[in-house]
Amino acid sequence: MAKEYKVKTLKNGEKRYIFDVNIGYRADGSRIRKTVTSKTVKDGREKVARLLLTRTSKTVISKNDLFKNVYDTYIVDCENKGYSPTTLENIRINYRKQYTKFENVKVSKIKDIDIKDWILDLKKKYANETVRTREAALNAFFNWCIKNKVIDVNQFIYIDKTKSIKPKLNFWTEDQFKEFLKVVDCDTHKLIFTTLFYTGLRKGELCGLSIDDLNIQKNELHLSHTVKVTSNGFMISTKFKTENSKRVVPIPRWLTPQLEEFLKTKDYPFEYYYRHMNEFLTHYLSLVDLPKIRIHDFRHSYVSMLINKGVDIYTVKEMVGHGNIKTTINTYGDLYPDKRSYVTSLFD
Repeated sequence: MAKEYKVKTLKNGEKRYIFDVNIGYRADGSRIRKTVTSKTVKDGREKVARLLLTRTSKTVISKNDLFKNVYDTYIVDCENKGYSPTTLENIRINYRKQYTKFENVKVSKIKDIDIKDWILDLKKKYANETVRTREAALNAFFNWCIKNKVIDVNQFIYIDKTKSIKPKLNFWTEDQFKEFLKVVDCDTHKLIFTTLFYTGLRKGELCGLSIDDLNIQKNELHLSHTVKVTSNGFMISTKFKTENSKRVVPIPRWLTPQLEEFLKTKDYPFEYYYRHMNEFLTHYLSLVDLPKIRIHDFRHSYVSMLINKGVDIYTVKEMVGHGNIKTTINTYGDLYPDKRSYVTSLFD
């Protein structure tokens, strides 16, 4: 197999990697070629990917290109489309770690049997939900390849996707939460857990709060920022999980003064606690005899409390910021009481 680049050694001993790139065809059928030079192979591949995306020729990526070269182009396209830092991190690194089987294979030569073998290997190492995520990511890449005419058929159409096993929801009742608060001896920690329990905010949404988000007169939070995980740590971002996540959240009247006092201390005062919330929770759980829950389970507890107080499923969807009512039903539908006997009684 021909190498994708040539190596040139300079007089000072440094190496340069030279890529010969086909960027299209002339009217007479001859190829239009361009040379890309870089100090590293990785940098060279990124330059090639950008060149392929910005070319003006009517042709697209070759069907003979290797998976790794096409995927480099896919990464650049995702960057240009403004995907969130977390999504890009997954596409560039986390998901790609699982694709070593395909890296040096032509995309057009990957068959359904190859993907099935790949899925079987994943299932030996990961839970079903993780396998489903990796399948969806690779499927998205192949769909992108179809749009860019790299392949004619997405081999995933011949594959039965891994079924999702609905996880058991963990949550506390309001009485259990009040029991938990008795062992929380730090006022700031108490405010963090209380806000999570009575608003249903995600961890990142809480840490993205500022005083400008608090409407004191209406006892509301108008979410505008969230915390996103990046390769270098985390950052404050205006890009939420879904468009519906940037929402208005009602808060208890008695909680408003406490949030106001804390939020006015500095910009995004909860941000510092993003890294430490889990360890705080673990510590306090060791001091009380309650079911073990995670930070995200405070959100489930909030929804359970709303349902217990008679709030309808559509309002719950709005409060938690789901993009689709199906997500709310699939996640929390089992918590709603069976209404069939009630409907029967309507006609007595």
